Amino acid sequence: MTPGKRMVVIGAGYIGLETAAAARKLGLEVVVLEMADRCLNRVTAPIVSDFYSRRHAQAGVRIVTNTRVNALLGKQHVEAVQCSDGTTYPADLVVVGVGILPETELARAAGLKCENGILVDEQCRTSDTNIYAAGDCTSHPSIRYGDRVRLESVDNAVEQARTAAANVCGKSTQHAHTPWFWSDQYDVKLQTAGLLRDHDQLVIRGDPNSGQFSVWYLKGNEVLAVDAINKPGDFMTGKRWIGERKHVAPDRLADVTQDLKTL
Repeated sequence: MTPGKRMVVIGAGYIGLETAAAARKLGLEVVVLEMADRCLNRVTAPIVSDFYSRRHAQAGVRIVTNTRVNALLGKQHVEAVQCSDGTTYPADLVVVGVGILPETELARAAGLKCENGILVDEQCRTSDTNIYAAGDCTSHPSIRYGDRVRLESVDNAVEQARTAAANVCGKSTQHAHTPWFWSDQYDVKLQTAGLLRDHDQLVIRGDPNSGQFSVWYLKGNEVLAVDAINKPGDFMTGKRWIGERKHVAPDRLADVTQDLKTL
């Protein structure tokens, strides 16, 4: 990754965009290819995707959406990326960041139940009560959201490991942690708490053009999730409210003259 080299990034999720930002800061020419209609499509609202698209464009990164990769071209090493519409993008190196599949081969061989990961209960116990599993490979029941989830995040892996260890040692513990995530790109820190599931209201607090704002996801005025862009206070408050199943008035939440602590 040296100045002037051409990088093509496949996938405009967290990994793809973080890599693109790092490469651009090092002086590489960067193109990001995404099959969805916007970046961060799986994890956030369109207004946050638009903000990141603008920030990357300002840095000189080209994000191409609604495009599918067909092949990597080259003889001794990669020379270009070819898309399904015939367009090719010259490349000295390619980074693929398109998500992961859980590794369940060992679990299946042991006779454990698997479905989008290794099935575990609230105590991180598998279908064999003598075996525990934790991390990105597990599908676990979400006490907060009422469904099974499989989370690819450092925080979830750490918290599940703590839960599994406690139960192995005989201390009955449930994994009831509010999920949270983060992403650092350029001078922007995104902190997300909660999961974007079934929200019926979206509240924007602050001006997206200022580079400091938060987006709140509500259902019946209950806080389900929050995306905080360079707003650590909003993130910390939102994370607490999600765990407390807090209800807030959307108009007051959107009013930046209102201190969050008074709501």
